[in-house]
Amino acid sequence: MRLRVSNGNAVFHDGVRAADIVCEDGRIVELLEPGTESSSDAEIDAAGKLVFAGFIDPHVHSREPGNEHKEDFSHSTLGALSGGVTTVLEMPNAIPPVENRRVFDERRAQHEKNAWTDFGLWGLALGDANLEDIPGLFEAGAVGVKLFWGYALHKKTRSLVYNSADEVPENLLMPPDNGEVLRLFDVVASVGGVLAAHCEDKDVLAASERALGHPVESYDDLLAARPPIAEATTIAVAAEFARVTGCRVHVVHLSSAFALDAIRAAQSRGIPITAETCPQYLTLCDEDYPRIGARMKVYPPVRRRGDQEALWEGIRRETIASLGSDHAPHTIQEKSQGFSTQPAGGVGAETFAPLLIDAMLRGRVTPERLTKVASASTARLYGIAHRKGAISLGLDADLAIVDPAAERTVRDEELVAKQPISAWNGTVLRGAVTDVVLGGVHVMHDREPLTQRRGRFIAARHRQGARA
Repeated sequence: MRLRVSNGNAVFHDGVRAADIVCEDGRIVELLEPGTESSSDAEIDAAGKLVFAGFIDPHVHSREPGNEHKEDFSHSTLGALSGGVTTVLEMPNAIPPVENRRVFDERRAQHEKNAWTDFGLWGLALGDANLEDIPGLFEAGAVGVKLFWGYALHKKTRSLVYNSADEVPENLLMPPDNGEVLRLFDVVASVGGVLAAHCEDKDVLAASERALGHPVESYDDLLAARPPIAEATTIAVAAEFARVTGCRVHVVHLSSAFALDAIRAAQSRGIPITAETCPQYLTLCDEDYPRIGARMKVYPPVRRRGDQEALWEGIRRETIASLGSDHAPHTIQEKSQGFSTQPAGGVGAETFAPLLIDAMLRGRVTPERLTKVASASTARLYGIAHRKGAISLGLDADLAIVDPAAERTVRDEELVAKQPISAWNGTVLRGAVTDVVLGGVHVMHDREPLTQRRGRFIAARHRQGARA
């Protein structure tokens, strides 16, 4: 099958140009001037539209196995695909978590049966508890290993426990101390891998909660209880560990200007540290809480408008290397609980790319920078650039075709997610993904699938035996 995407304006890292894209055997085989003769079996007319490399969402918690009542891999990947995402990187903290090669291989086989998008897999880092398993995870093709720095896990399920007071002590696997974390950095560096971290210092959080003096009852309380210094403190420690070990460390869901300054300072010293932020931090702020309510509760929290502006500047200045949704659904009932008791996290994979496209059309970011930070640099960071991330000869023919003149309103009742409750419900977005190509096959039109599941596992290729 030769598929031609014709008459579109293709988005490359160095400009937007009219180009016809010919796909065959899953790869991009020709980039032609519009109207150039070339045989094809099928054609998509992209006149008046922008053609992006398929977006990559590197931060997805599909909850399967173990919490399929909240979400599953079929729903999360179908939702992602409907929004123009062609590759998701699945986080490691389902039940059981991906803490060794055996679970990694089992999870890969399980997800291959249900994937609508191509996918990669994360591993979970527990400190000394699975230090010997880290090289095997990267040998299996892990895109990285994730450390929930400073957070306890449930001893039996290895699920995350944000508040240790919610569990009896004998059920807790306490977080690794910094000595263990330093050893982890050294092992990840030795295999050339990527270590990602949720950065909020537990001692700063505990002190902030004590200083608050009462349970969290309002959004201002939440921001006081989880201040930016908790994020920046852990980033500063991570930077020093990366400096001494050469480990590539990646800070996920960056939320504050304070933390961004810590990233920028470390990068200026040549330390191998990168950062990700998410649409919730780029499109929402504390002023939105009266309108949206508790469904916008995430950790780290969505902060002030000044933090939002700083993060956009971090994207434009290339301090921030990647974007991810942090898709982490809970049940509608759970998200309807009181503010202090409801879990943090929400639906995001389906609106990930549409929110970014809307921001682009509003002038927040150029198409060239968007394709880099939401595709190309993400692919390089996670070791999948040999297959993904750009409109380039020989790479996978994954494309998202965007009509910049269209509009779409986000509505809970139209979401694919198993728990359709979005912080952006009712938001009118500029632009719309009209068609998606995955592996050279036209798989989605106007958010309706045209084929059966076609997702494949993508093994990461990191520099084995090399340090950053």
